Amino acid sequence: MDLDRGIGNETATTDSPPEAPAASAQRSAAHPSPLGPDVTTPILRRCTALAARARVDLLTESRHAASDELEQLLTSIVSWDPRSVVDPDPTMVVLAAAALQDLADPLPAAVRTTLGARLDRALELLHAVLDGARIDAMA
Repeated sequence: MDLDRGIGNETATTDSPPEAPAASAQRSAAHPSPLGPDVTTPILRRCTALAARARVDLLTESRHAASDELEQLLTSIVSWDPRSVVDPDPTMVVLAAAALQDLADPLPAAVRTTLGARLDRALELLHAVLDGARIDAMA
C-alpha cells in the first residue's frame, strides 16, 4: 500500500544517469585515497628492516625468508600512488629508499629478475614521494 504512494521507495530520480563502474574506477584513480603517516611509516620501517635482513640473507644460499617477505611488502608499496602519500615521515622515506638501493646494488643476476623488478618500481615510487616532499636533513 505504501508503495503506491511512493513511501519506502528507495529509488531516487536524478537528472544524471547512474555512474558506470568503469567511470567510478577512473574517478577513484584520479583521486586516490590518501595514505597518511599512520599507514606509511610502519610499512616503510618494516621495508627498511627487511631490506637490511634480505641483504644478509642473499649472501647465504640457504636462507631467503627476509627477501621473500620483502617481495610481498614491495608488492603493497608499488601499488601506492605517489600523489596519495600525504605528509610522509621524511626520515623513513629516505631510510627505506637507501636500504632498498643498498640491496639492489649487489643483487645477483638470478634474483634480479623477480625481486629486482619490484625493487626498481619501489625505488621509483619512493623517489617520486621524495620529489613531492620537502626533506630537511643535515649531512
